[in-house]
Amino acid sequence: MIKKTFIFVLIILMFGLSGCKSEQETETKPVVPEEPEPEVLDPSYDYSDSSPELYKLWAFPLGVAIPGANTGNASNNNAFAANNPQFPFLKHFNVVVAENEMKPENIMPSSEGGDYRWTNADTLVSYAEANNKKIRGHVLIWHSQTPSWFFPPSASSGDGAARKEKLYQNMENHIKTVFEKYGGKIDSWDVCNEVVDQSTFTNGGARTDSNYTKIMEAAGLTKINRYEYVVKAFQWARQYADENGGTNVKLYLTDFGIERRFPDTPVNQKSKIDAFEDLVDYLIENNAPFDGIGFQGHFRLYDHPVEQISAGIDRFAAKTKKDGTKLIIQICELDFSLFSNAKEEGSAKKIDDSLLNQRLSDLADNYLAFFNMFEQKYNEGKLDMVLVWGIDDGHSWLNDHPVSGRTDYPLLFNRKYGYKKAFIKLTEGRTVLH
Repeated sequence: MIKKTFIFVLIILMFGLSGCKSEQETETKPVVPEEPEPEVLDPSYDYSDSSPELYKLWAFPLGVAIPGANTGNASNNNAFAANNPQFPFLKHFNVVVAENEMKPENIMPSSEGGDYRWTNADTLVSYAEANNKKIRGHVLIWHSQTPSWFFPPSASSGDGAARKEKLYQNMENHIKTVFEKYGGKIDSWDVCNEVVDQSTFTNGGARTDSNYTKIMEAAGLTKINRYEYVVKAFQWARQYADENGGTNVKLYLTDFGIERRFPDTPVNQKSKIDAFEDLVDYLIENNAPFDGIGFQGHFRLYDHPVEQISAGIDRFAAKTKKDGTKLIIQICELDFSLFSNAKEEGSAKKIDDSLLNQRLSDLADNYLAFFNMFEQKYNEGKLDMVLVWGIDDGHSWLNDHPVSGRTDYPLLFNRKYGYKKAFIKLTEGRTVLH
């Protein structure tokens, strides 16, 4: 009996020790982590859905570019769909702009004389109206993403004047058609976008690769007068906006790289901001009915100091039109690339994992510094709107620009559709303003 009892106890102890050993191994067994995807180092941060929307915490209207049915740069596009993972973030903005759906190639007929295609643009307008959000229109006149038929080709030598006349007919018809469709529903428009050259600032600085510039030159226009089509565009935009119930609509001249002088520009030479200012003065001199300047705001985290952008806003907000009104600024395509030209990362595709977390923290601080500056300019009457160009990092155009295959982190929400440090930073210590 004693022997049987001993054996029974021994068995119990063996199983018990075995169980303890297994549990102990589970607690102390080293875990070899998988090599993280870059976005794993950018975790989501707690932010309750019951917390105030971001736009309510800042004085200025805050908008976002929404990828719709015409945007094809990643999966889960068309953020207007209620089951899209980007959709819940739209509540944090009270202004919307179509990332692609109102560009000329997406609403103009595919061939001359065809029908306009409004379906995808209408989706944005309907969403905005149903949710009491303002709309920014992007874009009426642009050298890019415009059907080739829109630009009359050269049929023979010396036909430049006829080509210009045909181009003006096409421009007027397009602008007229858009305002007959939307009237005053769209609060503001990019009337002309990216008309100044990126590197050639002499002879007026008109963009050399633009079909608009080429047709102006074929018609005999030179230097600053090659911007005649810009004046015409604003005249038609104002005319047809007013005729269709859009007297409230504000009209903007928009470009990139105009917020400050390029760092490598010699002191005695013009930079793009100087050529752009020449254009602004030309429009004022010719009574072009424009309301302000759109700074695209495609910045790099370490290469665009907030003080320089602040000075750029002041520079153009000081411009006074002949009717005595001053120009006002919109920041209309804001994002911050984590890659730095100053750090010789111009061709890099990936931020090293050892650097990423610090850069994301710096990004958060940078967003806050810029938003504080924007609020100051808004309160001074120099700025009336800020729009972020995209919702989450995974859908940002900067993932493939200017380097194909690049992975960037420029926005407020991450690839896993979570809140980033940058977003949280913009909410800390803020109270609801409206």
